[in-house]
Amino acid sequence: MRFSRFRLLSFLAVAAMVMGVNGVARADKKADLQAKFKERLPQISALKRDGKVGETFDGMLEAVKGVTLDKDQTKLGDDENADRKEIYKLIAAEEGTTAEKVAERNALRHYKNGKKGDWFKLKDGEWKQKEKD
Repeated sequence: MRFSRFRLLSFLAVAAMVMGVNGVARADKKADLQAKFKERLPQISALKRDGKVGETFDGMLEAVKGVTLDKDQTKLGDDENADRKEIYKLIAAEEGTTAEKVAERNALRHYKNGKKGDWFKLKDGEWKQKEKD
């Protein structure tokens, strides 16, 4: 009986350590991603102001219909979207939900915080400009 308790307690201690390490790694990854978002924000904001990119219903950044982005702008958007997908997964794991739900909440937040004239792609694929701040 005593041996079983020892094994159980040992297992729980190891599990707690692993979960703690994973939590630290997850926090470090989130901080790294947030720094990248902050660094790209001025360029992305400029593309939004120019009507070249907009937010989609699923929390991604995309070229507005009819707009062709240059190589650097395309890379910027691709990098942003890859990092968004990663942070959505991290947040979903923390909250016990799906990355898709986190992305949808982010899309809604972008819409609410968007400025008049910003472009948003709806679920039906149509692009609409925000009419009010």
